Amino acid sequence: MTRSPTLPRLPRAIISLLLLLAAACDTNPFDAAQQPRVTIAPGPGASPGIAWEPSGAQLVRVYRGAVAGDGYGDDLMWSVAAATRNGITSPVQYGVVPSGGVTDVAPKLLVAGETYTAQVTRLDPKGSGDGFTNTGNRYVGSATFTATTTGPGGP
Repeated sequence: MTRSPTLPRLPRAIISLLLLLAAACDTNPFDAAQQPRVTIAPGPGASPGIAWEPSGAQLVRVYRGAVAGDGYGDDLMWSVAAATRNGITSPVQYGVVPSGGVTDVAPKLLVAGETYTAQVTRLDPKGSGDGFTNTGNRYVGSATFTATTTGPGGP
């Protein structure tokens, strides 16, 4: 039985491909400057203002409690998603649909004295791709606040 001359090349091709993929993983490292720095400001009534830097966000959410939740649950008080990549600009007012955003969870009533956490998610402005070729990071920041008065929200 004779060996095929292409067999020794196959492992080299696989190794080259793996090295190329490993190098691609480091093309867009985490950039701490992109992490949203979230602040809360008093707004009209119980409607706090949520601001962040750097500008632009993919999601703005408010959760009941001192810790941000993970998606849709009973503690999610309000959620706004951007219509385009990082299309929500800072600041936003709780319960008010901002320009460039779409409400995916209607605002619930904030209760005076209760603790809430605002969470802002940004998609990496330098990243691109999806799935296996994704080179983007997701940056999340949050700030906790206490409602000063009871107000606006759903029924």
